[in-house]
Amino acid sequence: MEFFPEEGKYHYDGHRLCKFSCAPEETKKLNKICPKCHKPMTVGVMNRVAELADRPAGGKPEIAVPFKSMVPLYEIIAESFGVGTASKKVSGGYKNMIEKLGNEFAILFEVSEAELKKATLPEIAEGIMRVREGRLHIEPGFDGEYGKVKIFEEGERKEISKQTALF
Repeated sequence: MEFFPEEGKYHYDGHRLCKFSCAPEETKKLNKICPKCHKPMTVGVMNRVAELADRPAGGKPEIAVPFKSMVPLYEIIAESFGVGTASKKVSGGYKNMIEKLGNEFAILFEVSEAELKKATLPEIAEGIMRVREGRLHIEPGFDGEYGKVKIFEEGERKEISKQTALF
């Protein structure tokens, strides 16, 4: 189990002041020069990984240990409600789910979708399923800026609420 490495502050290359970031392939095309200010970019971890790679991106050796990337349950609940992780609403939702379904890892990886839908709000169940399936919106970090892993785009949470309210 691991968190998404894209959340790191120096995952991609770019310039914080220019609000510009890019993958190593793009950096190479740009000769490591920011297209906005024409100064050298801050190079990130993925660039070094690409330099050292002995296979194409996404390639895995046969002996690679399988892993899953995760988003903590508190963060899934918070995004489902559109609030911060420290809110009482999130704390209550977390406690409720633990009481009904067991520990956090079971909830994140093992509890069936049907059980999730019975035990919690549709937005939370949908959020958990999206994380399991990797249906996320990821903005890699760059030049000292943390990356962002989002489960829902603007308005999607409200759409899920409306859809379930019809039934």
